[in-house]
Amino acid sequence: MVERPYTLRKFSDGDLFPILKIFKKIGIKDCKEAFVQVASGEKTVKDIGILAAFDLADILIGNLTKVEDEVYSLYSDMSGIPADEIRAMEFGTLPLMIMDSFNEVRNTSFFKVLSKLL
Repeated sequence: MVERPYTLRKFSDGDLFPILKIFKKIGIKDCKEAFVQVASGEKTVKDIGILAAFDLADILIGNLTKVEDEVYSLYSDMSGIPADEIRAMEFGTLPLMIMDSFNEVRNTSFFKVLSKLL
């Protein structure tokens, strides 16, 4: 098990606009369009899932550098750890922070509201 040298607070209303800004820069619209393109035609659900995953990964990886500062700033605010310290942490810490915040049951209502805005 990987040690988590942080504690994340629950998402708050103040996180809405930074998260929307991150999603916009990542290309959430491109993700939607990629999924629609993949879903067209005669394909199985499994084929659609595989193709969509590759297209989405390509879009997200291609745009991550556009949101680097915003992501570090958000997780600095959520953890109380300065962004520069997060950057210097063991490789994989930031992805763990992201996964933890999206997997947390306590953030479910935040994501329900956010999904209605997208």
